[in-house]
Amino acid sequence: MPSNLLNSSQIAGSSSGELASTERLNAPEAPAALPEERLNTNSTSVNNFTQQQEDCLNNDIREHLNDMFEGLLFLSEREFDEAILGVAERIGMSPIVAYDTAKIIDILCERDGMEGDEAAEFFEFNIAGAYVGDRTPIFIAQIHSIL
Repeated sequence: MPSNLLNSSQIAGSSSGELASTERLNAPEAPAALPEERLNTNSTSVNNFTQQQEDCLNNDIREHLNDMFEGLLFLSEREFDEAILGVAERIGMSPIVAYDTAKIIDILCERDGMEGDEAAEFFEFNIAGAYVGDRTPIFIAQIHSIL
């Protein structure tokens, strides 16, 4: 059975000790992009994408996601819909809703007047700690909020 892991002979395949990028990726080398091509400076496409996201959120995000992924479970309070990052999928498992942990804590602070530590404790015990089966949502601590 083929392995998707590189062995030491594949890693040390060149005289310099490094594989050329075409060997690492097993794909032809793409020409380097010009600096202006590396950055998407087209604000129209960015604004259109943002507008599409806002339109989706202004409509019923739950309905939209359930049309795409049947049987999703959501947090009961619709205020937390703002914290939905998307849908997570893993092989052999049903898709589940993914929420932004920091956004949920912010919503608890704003909605219920909690302090940050109090909201975090409430979240851990009452929201993240509630298991309702295989379709239980997941909560993601985004890297920018934990560093």
